[in-house]
Amino acid sequence: MDLRTIVSASPEHVACELADELVILSLETGEYYGLSPVSASVWALLSEPRTIADVRDGLLAQYDGVTAEECEQQLQQLLAEMRELKMIVVREAE
Repeated sequence: MDLRTIVSASPEHVACELADELVILSLETGEYYGLSPVSASVWALLSEPRTIADVRDGLLAQYDGVTAEECEQQLQQLLAEMRELKMIVVREAE
């Protein structure tokens, strides 16, 4: 996936807050996943389709002390994991 790739949360997953954690439930498999605060921020940004660059920029605006390169690398890793779990919808840029 490159920075122009468009990503969004899968409609087959629902989220709810549980204590200080965001929990995602797969309606398809019944599995659930607990997200860290940063991952929860990514999930919130994915509530509507956005480019990976837009998600990265949204994170950089929320969190200090991380470079754009570090943010992008960690974001790509998280999105790859979410894609494998079918938590996100990925659409290549036109």
